[in-house]
Amino acid sequence: MRPAEQLLVELGVSEAKEIDLLAIADCVGAQVLYRRLVGCEAQIIGFKDRAIIYVSDGARPNRKRFSTGHELGHWHHHRGQSFVCRSHDIGRPLDERSRNAERMADVYSADLILPPYLIKPKLHSIGETSLDAIVGLAREFSASLAATGIRIMRMTREPLILIAQDLAGTKWQWPGITVRSLRVREDIDLRSSVSVSLAGVNRVGPIKKEPASYWFDRRHIEQFDVGVQSVRTIEGEALTLLRILDPKMIDIYG
Repeated sequence: MRPAEQLLVELGVSEAKEIDLLAIADCVGAQVLYRRLVGCEAQIIGFKDRAIIYVSDGARPNRKRFSTGHELGHWHHHRGQSFVCRSHDIGRPLDERSRNAERMADVYSADLILPPYLIKPKLHSIGETSLDAIVGLAREFSASLAATGIRIMRMTREPLILIAQDLAGTKWQWPGITVRSLRVREDIDLRSSVSVSLAGVNRVGPIKKEPASYWFDRRHIEQFDVGVQSVRTIEGEALTLLRILDPKMIDIYG
């Protein structure tokens, strides 16, 4: 187990509702205060074995929660240092193997809010992963939809890709470990259901079967179909869960 998970285990946390970040912060010598911040989203001021964490009170609840976990990550990994974290420093979906201080704090926060040892049995009970299931887990763990989806992508062996897009195209994509090198195209095909999600309401759409050529720019890939389910997030992006339906597609293009 990594440090955040180990802390939760030591504290006896066995359910999502028991992940009380303010109480956890107190256990590790940090006090969390919510207040108006200018020019940053969160900051930590540490001295010896005590720290004060300030988190912007204007952020959405799930964002406050992740920012709090992020600063606790700094307290664990970089004790004795102070950090001022802007919005683009926190929660960027990048390779978690990075040793950059902000990415290390992000990983700690994700492990604290969405601990794998609690997520794993949930995945077993869910069966086949859908966007509806991800939404349910996000609500249960009081986490963002994107963070919850990425956690599942890191744990599942289903042939899935999680994709975030806006009107300009693909912002990021997180492939499951079994899809190998398959990556979706950078632009949006207006025939795909994601274009409807971007223009619609914040509601999970139905699972649809679409030609793979709507999503991948590979020669002769139109012979395959993919399963697609999208939702428009509160940030105005579309989050899509794409499923490879035929393993031959991975064999040929992955």
